[in-house]
Amino acid sequence: MSEVREGLDLTKIDEITPEEINANLISVWGWRGPLYEMYANSLMLDYAPDFAKLHRWASDMYGRPEVPNIIMLSLGNIHSYIMLGWETGILNEFHTLRRNGMTRAQLMEAVMFTQLTAGMRGLGHVYHAVGNLLSIWGEPENTAPFPEGWAADPDAFKAGLDLTTRKMTPTDIDNLTQWYEKNIGFLPDSIKFGLKHHPEFVKVHRAKWETTLKTLPKQVAPYMMLRHHMITGNREGIREAALLGKAWGMSAQSIIRCITSSAFYFTGFDGLYTAHAALEDILGDEVL
Repeated sequence: MSEVREGLDLTKIDEITPEEINANLISVWGWRGPLYEMYANSLMLDYAPDFAKLHRWASDMYGRPEVPNIIMLSLGNIHSYIMLGWETGILNEFHTLRRNGMTRAQLMEAVMFTQLTAGMRGLGHVYHAVGNLLSIWGEPENTAPFPEGWAADPDAFKAGLDLTTRKMTPTDIDNLTQWYEKNIGFLPDSIKFGLKHHPEFVKVHRAKWETTLKTLPKQVAPYMMLRHHMITGNREGIREAALLGKAWGMSAQSIIRCITSSAFYFTGFDGLYTAHAALEDILGDEVL
């Protein structure tokens, strides 16, 4: 564990000085972003300083100072904030991701991927948060670094649906089934239900899913799916996302990091019950 992180001496959890408090708040304000981190930190530092230091200690595992970790955590958070409708958080994550090299196109790909579950309500929150900034923001000078081996691959999403017709054809069903069997080993019950009761919905919603990530690494899809299903407590969804992630080159460590960061920021230990039920046979003895 580092001795001093963002002004806080993490070797002395039960002690804090005014100098540490001021140094931490100055560090947070250094980004000149939304003020929520300053006032959230102020509450912890003023009334629960030991908790504040432990929070900083834990935060080091997921975000600062490693840039790929910052980007992955922020992508998970932007998905969650859009789902929850927290516009201050959405704005903050846009700033964080832009500052670390993500382009406007990549940011909007992440937004549209989230729209698949957040709907028009989610897009409304994004517009209120950043809609008046998108058209004037320039592009970053640096390129966003992702975990090793992560790369864009739009064709990986394609199942071979015939989009010249709205009907789910027998060939469409065969192609979709083969895609799932190739990538995760089985056809999910969610798709079985949709194909049986409303196949046209499956076709168009799947087609939207296939068009979202063009310049972002394909691994972002299962990563954000893991975050979503951790928050909703969907055991089958977590399992499907992890299997897709493994098929597309996500390491076990990336999967674990997404699971535990979701628990740290949103679900607490409750989320790990679902993760255990979903992933124990997939992860085995892997550790972060």
